Amino acid sequence: MRFFSQIEIRDIVISLLVLCLVFSYPEFLVDPVFFLLSLLVVGLAFMGHELSHKFAAIRRGFWSEYRMWPQGLMMALLFTLATNGAIIFAAPGAVYFGGGWSYRRPSRKVLTEISMAGITFNIVLLWISIVASVLSGIYIFSYMAFINGWLAIFNLLPFGGLDGGKLLRLDKTVWGTLFSLAAVGFVLSQIF
Repeated sequence: MRFFSQIEIRDIVISLLVLCLVFSYPEFLVDPVFFLLSLLVVGLAFMGHELSHKFAAIRRGFWSEYRMWPQGLMMALLFTLATNGAIIFAAPGAVYFGGGWSYRRPSRKVLTEISMAGITFNIVLLWISIVASVLSGIYIFSYMAFINGWLAIFNLLPFGGLDGGKLLRLDKTVWGTLFSLAAVGFVLSQIF
């Protein structure tokens, strides 16, 4: 079974490069190595988030693929350039799923599990990064905590097609728990 189509690979690569530019701007203009650091950290956070959704859907028997959102990528670049990197808007695309082995509709529980998979990945990495940063004092861990905390909170915003909008409709307790873990972790990541 092929897990990735050529279109999906293209969309992931384009989205990843745009996100790395957005999160590393304007620092990478002064220090190009920062773009490579961003590629590693943002790549892990973004890929982990999207692949968690993808494989949660596949594990439940559904077809699943990531698709970039060209308008979202353009908005990310425009917000970054217009604000000199002060405002980060990152809605590069989404994992779509459906069909499945029996072409059944996913239950509310399955939809909740798939919707929370990416955010859960980011929250776990956020908290691991906080601990690693406190214990080691190495910058990459604090940067990793910031990126994962930001992605978790952004995706938990209760709007439209974001994971947070879906989760709030599906299970308010799950949404509240994840938002609390993300918000507390993000605040702590800024302190340490």
